[in-house]
Amino acid sequence: MKMKREKKQKKGISLIVLIITIIIMIILAGAIILTLNNSGVIDRAEEAKEASDRATLKEAANIAYGEWVLATEMDGETKSADEYVKEKLKDQGFSDEDLGLIYIDDSGKISTATVPEGFVASDIEGENTIAGGLVIYEGTEKVSTDADAKTTRNQFVWVPVDISEFERTAWSNNAPTSGLDTALYTEPYSYDTSITEASDLTGEYAEYKAMRESVEKYGGFYIGRYEAGSETERTDVANGTTNMVVRKDAYVYNYVGWGPSMTSVVGDIIDGDKNQGKGAVELSRSLYKDSTSVKSTLIYSVQWDAVLRFIADSEHNVNNSSSWGNHSNNTDRTSVSPNSPAKAGAHENWKAKNIYDLAGNVWEWTMEAGRSIYRVCRGGYYSGNGSYYPASFRGHDSPSNCVSLNGFRLALYVIV
Repeated sequence: MKMKREKKQKKGISLIVLIITIIIMIILAGAIILTLNNSGVIDRAEEAKEASDRATLKEAANIAYGEWVLATEMDGETKSADEYVKEKLKDQGFSDEDLGLIYIDDSGKISTATVPEGFVASDIEGENTIAGGLVIYEGTEKVSTDADAKTTRNQFVWVPVDISEFERTAWSNNAPTSGLDTALYTEPYSYDTSITEASDLTGEYAEYKAMRESVEKYGGFYIGRYEAGSETERTDVANGTTNMVVRKDAYVYNYVGWGPSMTSVVGDIIDGDKNQGKGAVELSRSLYKDSTSVKSTLIYSVQWDAVLRFIADSEHNVNNSSSWGNHSNNTDRTSVSPNSPAKAGAHENWKAKNIYDLAGNVWEWTMEAGRSIYRVCRGGYYSGNGSYYPASFRGHDSPSNCVSLNGFRLALYVIV
């Protein structure tokens, strides 16, 4: 009898130990999960899932493209590769939103877009595909109708990039050429040999490197759908810095310099006689300075040339943009802005792939430099002829010059 009681007692003790052990394990598990979350492992896991989703989409598109090639050769398929592939992907259960984030051309090149946190991809027809110019809106509320979103929320357009072609270039016959004088035009600025990657006085080297790494990883970047705009009209008086937006119907953000000098971007006084506000570089970098998903910058010329590659077609000649830009010889100009820059998105004919006013309206500052005294402006202007100053043209100006002809445009790259 004594032995039996001892056995029962041992069983009781074992049960208590088991319960205590389970409680300790639960506490430890909670602590481990908290630690993992704090260390960023969970965040990285979510990023890995997003990368996996993109890889799955690409893999499925590759298979469907192979089927399209066979169908074209054997059955005389007439659909484009993009149309055929998307039909197949939809049959496999991919959503319309997924399909809007992918584009495949007839050569089999696949492009995908990444929608950063804090933005949503448009659901509006004509704005929801890479091929047509995928638009993202700032904020989290879906955009399925024009409503007020175009005039109340900042917007950007995805530009797909083949990294092997991501280089600055000259243009001829609506195509890139090798004629750019890279000794005259530098990016990042290196004409002055005292400025090196080590000294990096304006942050250009580090910013440029980070931007390229992002473009290579994600396969593209975002460009402002509109030129940088101001909520209030700017004049040639010293009106300082005004609230900047990237929205339809905003006043163009002109009378703005690139920065105080070739090697300084920070400073409130650009031109003492005119605008005494921040310059284009500082304004661009400040818009999303607190974002953890994107970096905003003044557009680089390598990005500008990537945009031209993206939009150049039979209707958008980048070497003569008279027909689709706000130039002095454009037939739509007299009804919109005969003697001054137009508001953002003033005319539907002045866009390409949902990007407005890339041709004409105002010269747009870029990060490219001309020799040691100029910063490069691209795209022509409202009182210039579109055949002489087309979308591909490189102009230049002193970085501190603030005039009505000078504005700028932002670009975003996804944080790696």
